[in-house]
Formats: sequence, structure tokens, C-alpha cells
Amino acid sequence: MQGNTAVSAAFEEFRRIDGLMSIHRADSELSRLNARAAAEPVVVSPDLFRVLAKAQEIADLTEGSFDITIRPLADLWGFIWKEYRLPTDEQLKAVLPRVNHRLVHLDAEKRTVHFLGVSLDLGGIAKGYAVDCAVEKLQSSGVTNAMVKAGGDLRVIGVPPGKTNWIVQLEDPRKEGRRSKVLLRDAALSTSGNYENYFEIDGVRYSHILNPRTGMPVQGIAACTVIAPTCMESDAMATACFVYGVERSLAKFGAHFPMCFTLIPTNASSGPWPARQTATFRTKP
Repeated sequence: MQGNTAVSAAFEEFRRIDGLMSIHRADSELSRLNARAAAEPVVVSPDLFRVLAKAQEIADLTEGSFDITIRPLADLWGFIWKEYRLPTDEQLKAVLPRVNHRLVHLDAEKRTVHFLGVSLDLGGIAKGYAVDCAVEKLQSSGVTNAMVKAGGDLRVIGVPPGKTNWIVQLEDPRKEGRRSKVLLRDAALSTSGNYENYFEIDGVRYSHILNPRTGMPVQGIAACTVIAPTCMESDAMATACFVYGVERSLAKFGAHFPMCFTLIPTNASSGPWPARQTATFRTKP
């Protein structure tokens, strides 16, 4: 019974964070913030402020590759509601000034948020934070071994019975069943990929992972997987590194975050696609 109660409390955390940070709910705290923060600084909950602060920190570290003001671009491309369209250069130029994380001002002492001309979307970090909150609920209930997963984001504590690590399967970007296996223990893992929300025109794939500086989908990378101490970090860093690029991400963050990039070959290949990864990214043969 205690286990069932702990699991129910963990699931409730997902509902609670959704109520705070969903852009698809008019009654969420984030939606109310988007409606008010242009008029005056708005005091927000500790949870929302914590996520906003981490998002801004990662945005600064990656030179704006992670940007919670990306929503107007995602709307322009039709990725929010999967009503896909290819925008014109003029449309991109009109929207890009409204995408800039530096226009968001946080006051840690007062726990307020203020911004002009932008709206916030936490789709690249809130799910990871919800996973962390669910894990904390399990731990507070005495659970020592568990995996909590939400889409491409997960976090593990302890190990399965009789094992020394969790084994996590990564999705094959081509959906052909070539899943790789990663060894994980007391850590979080997130994958950002170009294979879930995309459209193709004239043989070119346009995915929902957009470069905030150019307004264009990132090309050449099929997936980026990042391992971090918390799922909030892995969630945001997977998207950030996807945009920041393979070489720069490995050079700047590879010593701190185990990561792996799956690359799209120039010529179509029936074999495994090339990958670049850190030595600390442990896979199982």
C-alpha cells in the first residue's frame, strides 16, 4: 500500500507542474504570467522561478541556443499544433526580434519576472523538472530504486534488483529498431531528436528544434542525448546542445555532461548512422 501511495504522489507531481507551467492551459501560472508580465513585475511560485532561473542560466551558457521565448517561431512554423508550413524570409525577419531570452528579467530577491514583447514557453525544460519532482516524492516516501520517465526524459535512482546499473534504450532516429543501450545509475537522461515533430518538403526535413538566432530548424543532427544529475538539466541541455552544435558542445560541456550525438550522413546509408560522444557516455554492446 505504501508503494502505491508513493507512486500516486509521484504522478500527482506531474499534474501539479502541468498546472504551473503548461502553455496549453489558460489557467496555468505560466499563462497568467505571459498575460501580466509586460505590464509589471509579477511574483511567481518558487517552482516556476526555479525553472525560469535554470532556463536562463543554460541560455547564457549556450549563447542563446536554449531560449524560452522561442514560442513565436514555433507558432510560425506550425510546430505547436502540427499545422506545418514553410515561412518566408520576411515572416522570419518579422518574428525574430520577439525571440530573445535577454528580454526576460528575473529578480531573485523579490522572486519576480518581467518582460516586454515576448512570451515564455517552458516546453524544453518543464517536463524534466516534473520528473525531478516525482523522483523527490518517491524518495521522501522511502523509495530507493526507481525509474521515472516522461517521453524522452527520465531519471533513475538506485538500481534494479540484482543489477549494477539501469539499462536505458535510446530511440532509433530512423525508427528501424536499431536502439542503442545506455548504462545509467543515479542520474537523468534526455534526448532531443528530429524524428517526432517534423515535416518534409522536396526531400528536406524540417524539425521542431529551431535555432533561436536564425529561426531555422537545425540540420545535420538526428538526435542529442545528454546525461546530467537532474532531469531539468538533461532536458534543457539536450535541446541546447542540439542547437549549439556537436563540436562546440563536446568541447565546452563534454567534461561535465556525458553526451552523444547521432549525425545524419550526407548520403543515405543502410548501416548505423555516425555518432559523436564523450568517453563518459557508457553504452552496452
